[in-house]
Amino acid sequence: MIRLSSDLSSKILTIGPDYQNHRGGVGAVIDVYSRYYEVFNFIASHKNGSSFFKSYIFVISLIKLFSTLFSNRKIRVIHIHGASYGSFYRKFIIFVIGKYIFRKKIIYHIHGGGFQVFFENSNILSKRLMKNLLSNADVVICLSQSWIEYFGQNFKTKRLLILPNIIDYPVKIKTDLKKDVITFLFFGLICKAKGIFDLIEVIARNKELYRGRIKLLIAGNGEVEHMKDLIYKHRIEDIVEFLGWISNNEKSSILNNSDVYILPSYNEGLPISILESMSYGKAIISTKVGGIPEIVRNKENGLLINPGDLEQIKQSLNFFLENPEKIEEYGVVSEQKVQKYLPNSVLKELEEIYKSVLSNE
Repeated sequence: MIRLSSDLSSKILTIGPDYQNHRGGVGAVIDVYSRYYEVFNFIASHKNGSSFFKSYIFVISLIKLFSTLFSNRKIRVIHIHGASYGSFYRKFIIFVIGKYIFRKKIIYHIHGGGFQVFFENSNILSKRLMKNLLSNADVVICLSQSWIEYFGQNFKTKRLLILPNIIDYPVKIKTDLKKDVITFLFFGLICKAKGIFDLIEVIARNKELYRGRIKLLIAGNGEVEHMKDLIYKHRIEDIVEFLGWISNNEKSSILNNSDVYILPSYNEGLPISILESMSYGKAIISTKVGGIPEIVRNKENGLLINPGDLEQIKQSLNFFLENPEKIEEYGVVSEQKVQKYLPNSVLKELEEIYKSVLSNE
């Protein structure tokens, strides 16, 4: 099993959201990286909490950044994991300090599916800051071919690369796929943009058709009370079950015992939740946004629908009700497609990126 050697990993400083007890896709990515670096130099720029607490953590991260770069002369590359909105502005300050005060090489790793909307809706000053960072980072990493095309067309970068999102190896157990109720699973941020309320609406409208035939498990955080209100209002508690926020161990158990993962999202980069579900051999229902069509092929390992299309959501649920044999068939293809996102493959690519950046000093 490949690991990044101490000689190489000791030269890298990773900056991003807190990955311990993480509640988000970027934290999940960093969490996996942390297990495969022999030396993992890390500074958390963001933690969940109140606005004051988040501001406090960011100030502390800047103090740690100065202290670390002054004291640890081995560090030569700062690997920044960033996204949109507040994340971008925090990372821009870190970029300026690392690049222009300490003269370190910068890798800017863009996560999330909202960057295009963020950029296009920003004022002139914010757009200039984005262009400055993306133009002056030594490497810009994005997650899919669709995003590399967008950044390549809209920004002048020194070096623009795709690096697949990393997921850890699945912990699989044998389960009986022959059962009367098909279990659909959604986990992640509970909000309109993820399409979860559309899914609940479809189930509510067709509850007599689905009662006793499907089960929807929902895990995550966000607009929990609104979601609970919808489930109660439509009297679909017997069909839709909310599990709360789940740990990695709980996630593994739930994935092993689910049949189809569904994410009817409105915008995405390359969702960790889909990749993790594929690694467990799950059929997928998702939307034609971001990098999703690069990993989910319609009627090969899942079904692709248009965001916000309630009729297509219904048709996709019905498809697996009417063709249950496709669940296992699509799941086998999912497992095959996801191999390049596992640590051995991703870390080899990342190792080459680090070595190339260091060789250009």
